[in-house]
Amino acid sequence: MTKFFITGDIHGEYHITKLYRHNWPTGASLSDHDYLIIAGDFGLLFTPEPTKTEKHWLKWLEDRHWTTLFICGNHDNHDMLNALPREEKFGGVVGKVSNKIYHLLRGEVYTIGDKKFLTFGGAMSSDKETRKIGISWWNDEIPNYADMENCLTNLEKHQNKVDFIVAHTCPLRLKLELSQVKQLGFNLHTMEDDPTVKMLEHIVSICEFEKFYCGHWHLDQTFDKYNFLFKKIKQIC
Repeated sequence: MTKFFITGDIHGEYHITKLYRHNWPTGASLSDHDYLIIAGDFGLLFTPEPTKTEKHWLKWLEDRHWTTLFICGNHDNHDMLNALPREEKFGGVVGKVSNKIYHLLRGEVYTIGDKKFLTFGGAMSSDKETRKIGISWWNDEIPNYADMENCLTNLEKHQNKVDFIVAHTCPLRLKLELSQVKQLGFNLHTMEDDPTVKMLEHIVSICEFEKFYCGHWHLDQTFDKYNFLFKKIKQIC
């Protein structure tokens, strides 16, 4: 039976050590037909000319027992992700990095094993004033109208019902819960300015789903069926 695991941001090499065997021994028992999903801020396709470090970690991921799937975050090079070759896979369209690493696109519904996943990456960077457009920050970090239309069209094809939603950020309805988490370093006022959380709010209001997973907030906590992940690697099924 296919196994699925999910974790939060890795930001290139900065948080990839959580996948090391001594931190996650389960990974060594998996196969190519098992999947690890990274909920945004993948960060290993960040420089137009890949650095030695990026090449090292991409090769490291390719050599793992599992297959890696990821969605985009806000701290990703969206120009590079958009330029990836695309192919039909899992009943949707993916960006192919290699035979072991795939980018799951916004608004796609994928059937993997016997589970359906809706993916919707992206978020607004609260630190974009400190970054440079086209170098460390990209306008495409925020989903656009076409992304949302693609999402709604694909959901309709599946009767607005999936098993899991994987996003980078969360719906606006989680603001109250997040405001009560004292260790959060994010400015929650920016959440209301982020079109992504409003899109996700609409998506969860029309979609029937079992669990929602996201990264972005550097938090490991669950609120009902909404799961925030950062350091932990959680088995979905």
